Amino acid sequence: MDSQKYTFQEKFKYTLDNLMSKGGLYVFLALLLMFMVAFIVMGAVRVIIFFFFHDPNIEDPLQLIWHAFSQITDSGALAELDTDSNLAGKLVGIATISLGIVLFSSMVAFITQEFDKRLAMLRKGKSKVIEEDHILIVGFSERVIDIIREIVLANESDEGVIAILADMDKEEMDDYLRDRIVDLQSTRVITRSGSTTSLINLQNAGIDVAHSVVVLNTAKASDNNDVKEAADAKVLKTIMAVVAAKGEDSVPPVVAEVHIDRYRNLAETIVEGKITTLNEADLLARMLVQTSRCEGLSMVYMDLVGFEGNEFYFFRPDQGWGTQNFGELQYRFMETVPLGVRNSEGTITMNPPLDYVLNDDDDIIVLAEDDSTINYSDNQVIEPKTHTYSTDRAEIPVEKHMIVGWNNKAPIVLKEYASYMIKGSAVNLVVENLNPEIKKEFEDIRKQFSDIEMKCKQIDYHSKEQLKRLKLQEYTTVSILAGRGEEAEEIDSKTIMRLLQIRNIFQEHTRATGNEIQTKLITEIVESENTELVLKAGVKDFLISNQFVSKIFAQVAEDPDVMRVYDDLFSEEGSEVYVKPISLYFEEFEKEDISFADCVLAAQKRSEICFGIKIRAEEFDSSKSFGINLIPNKKTSYKFQPGDALITLAEDES
Repeated sequence: MDSQKYTFQEKFKYTLDNLMSKGGLYVFLALLLMFMVAFIVMGAVRVIIFFFFHDPNIEDPLQLIWHAFSQITDSGALAELDTDSNLAGKLVGIATISLGIVLFSSMVAFITQEFDKRLAMLRKGKSKVIEEDHILIVGFSERVIDIIREIVLANESDEGVIAILADMDKEEMDDYLRDRIVDLQSTRVITRSGSTTSLINLQNAGIDVAHSVVVLNTAKASDNNDVKEAADAKVLKTIMAVVAAKGEDSVPPVVAEVHIDRYRNLAETIVEGKITTLNEADLLARMLVQTSRCEGLSMVYMDLVGFEGNEFYFFRPDQGWGTQNFGELQYRFMETVPLGVRNSEGTITMNPPLDYVLNDDDDIIVLAEDDSTINYSDNQVIEPKTHTYSTDRAEIPVEKHMIVGWNNKAPIVLKEYASYMIKGSAVNLVVENLNPEIKKEFEDIRKQFSDIEMKCKQIDYHSKEQLKRLKLQEYTTVSILAGRGEEAEEIDSKTIMRLLQIRNIFQEHTRATGNEIQTKLITEIVESENTELVLKAGVKDFLISNQFVSKIFAQVAEDPDVMRVYDDLFSEEGSEVYVKPISLYFEEFEKEDISFADCVLAAQKRSEICFGIKIRAEEFDSSKSFGINLIPNKKTSYKFQPGDALITLAEDES
């Protein structure tokens, strides 16, 4: 076959098209080359014309080169052509200026277009993040607000950077954050738009140098299982993309929200020891049970789980621990309380034996207001006084709990209650729609705990008479679970309505009988802004769903091992947090001044760790943290009264 013959014009056009398609730099270089060629050609023409048509006004031919440059770069030079005394010079000047107008207009248009492209790219969030040691949040949900607020608090004294990569428009993310977070203080938030499973997008977001990665789940707790499965599958794919982008050996710590257990197990096996998963339902269900069984405990957790207040740190002195044991360690800190140990193999033990001798490669788990307040001393900083200690043990009572409502936390709550309670206790459930699925799941749980009374009943929440017949005032606690809904505000509105109905029944009972209601109301709140409404409705203990989990997310993003501390605290096995009456520790507490160091010693005599106090007279005073005071200075003395309590880490509530 004869080869196709192309004209010079066709070849030139093809070459030019290829050059222009390579992008802005090549277009700019082409325009610059054309400008230089035009300048050289028109300058040469001016010199040639000068020799053929001599101009007496031009003394030096080099002036013609300058004229050519000024005319090709400035269209205003047209007005200066009258200085040329001959027609030839004017014609060449007009041609030069016309050519300059075309070339300069093209360059200006090109620069403007490139500038607009750059602005559009910035608005779309496609540019590379040039940061180091930042926290990368992958995904976007309502939870991101509380996470950012917590990280802002953690970065109060230092500069910090949060980068967010999500399948959302950058301007939409920026507007959402701007409307909800007033002051970022020293923290900068950078948003980027793109697929969260794209290796290129992850690398552009700085995955290579990120301190840690937080993967958010798009499914809410109130969504059905199909939605959660799809969202969890995407989280797994995102984690795999993070690992692929960085490599298994150097992947940063990844914290991911996963709803379904089998997906959690899969996620944590992608890279052993690097992936930490959180399940909102599991965490909050266990917290709900613990807070409902111990009045004041929710305020303790509120202080523990965020950077505002006190948090957990891992600490080891440079000089080593020497030969001291864990019991002696308590008096080496003035404003910090050691709660546990992490050994060289990473095993965490909360409330270890007092005689446990620390190894030099052990880290202790301390509760402190800030890492700057971990004031360890090689010597004992305070000597506790000896008091008359009580040998009493709290009698574990028979309990009776009521759960109002059903969601994905309800099965976990039922099992947790049944695991903690003694024989003869009861935990009952009332729902608005007792469908076969709920009934079967409830029956399966009931069969596992034959010593615990468990009943399930369907009622109309709007019927005051049906609610009265439940005799809720006879229960130890009534826990109102959040229902389903599209928005957090809608869910909370229904929850608060049920709360007000029950509160109204309690008030009527008190007026009719003169007996004060002792039943504690526990309410699950999704939106943290509704907390004040719940408090004013008479709830002594409350649970803030998103805020609790988001605060834990932020802490775990800073140090993934903190999640293992929370898992231990929220588990029935091992030691948990309790608020115990002061009378269990001191026999003559009303007659003596008792320092916090004395409280620590009294708790040690019961194999417990005291890390705070609760003053009953202040339990409704928000300015005094509702009577909760964690890790006070060990020299601080108190005049305790009946009803005051110590906040301890203990094996059980006795």
